[in-house]
Amino acid sequence: MSVIKKTLKENYIFFVRELSRIDEEIKALPPGSISLKKIGTTTYYYHQWREGRRVRSVSMGANPSADLAEKINRRKSLEQQRKNVLGEISVIARAVNTLQITADEIIRVFSENKINVMLIGSYCLPVIREHLKFNLPTIKTQDIDFLVKTPYKGNKVDVEQLLKPLGFSIGFNPDGSTYFTNGLYKVEFLTPEKGRGSDRAVTVDSLKIKVTPLRYLQMLYDHQMIIKEEGYSYPIPSPWVLACHKILISERRKSSGKRDKDILQANALLRELLRKKDLTEKLFSYIKTLPPKWRKVIKDHTAAQFPESLT
Repeated sequence: MSVIKKTLKENYIFFVRELSRIDEEIKALPPGSISLKKIGTTTYYYHQWREGRRVRSVSMGANPSADLAEKINRRKSLEQQRKNVLGEISVIARAVNTLQITADEIIRVFSENKINVMLIGSYCLPVIREHLKFNLPTIKTQDIDFLVKTPYKGNKVDVEQLLKPLGFSIGFNPDGSTYFTNGLYKVEFLTPEKGRGSDRAVTVDSLKIKVTPLRYLQMLYDHQMIIKEEGYSYPIPSPWVLACHKILISERRKSSGKRDKDILQANALLRELLRKKDLTEKLFSYIKTLPPKWRKVIKDHTAAQFPESLT
């Protein structure tokens, strides 16, 4: 990583954390301003603020609260700081991939706190592209997905408190599962579906989250790659497992857009795997270990897209 790129990355994280700190302090301070009105020889003071389209006003009499005035002035100072920080973030965002920086920082924080999760989903592609030098497409996504084994075995950590300094706040999906968003990116947690499956989210008390159970996720544990970065490491599925997984889930997609994206990613991974004999062998050796119905789906797809691969 170049010195300039590393500096931009460090500054981006600094300003994001600073923005989160400012927002937390602003929440604890009173809104609005203090206005005054002279009636006769007496000056009366009012605390005024806006709630939607309405302006609320509370009389403070002739002797305004010095503490309230100080807090309102502090809020105004912080709001100006917030504008300045947003300006700095905007400048940096034009020069670097903020999704990558955000995802990398989340992964680093999880690794340092020994949270037992695996990075999965579309964001694995840029990681594989960088570390294996695969020629893969640039996938635009706002989702950063993590796989959690349940019952969970790992360090007990409040995930919400870890992500808050990065500007993320908690939200809940219709099934009750937890997600975190900073307005741009969304962090979600998934777990392998067991038995006949369920529409209910699975509670992970150790992380204070609820995760979504889905089919075909257990296979992502079959062959893992350990990605080593400066000062931390984390697991992702191997590219041949990820390719097979993308093919299988594409068959179940109701959204044509998501299905097309899965197929695009699967084909890009297959194309790179089939270019090297050792990786081709790993791909087909792995396919042989899968259930017959899964094998047929994957082989049919591969034969249709890359007919020369099965000759």
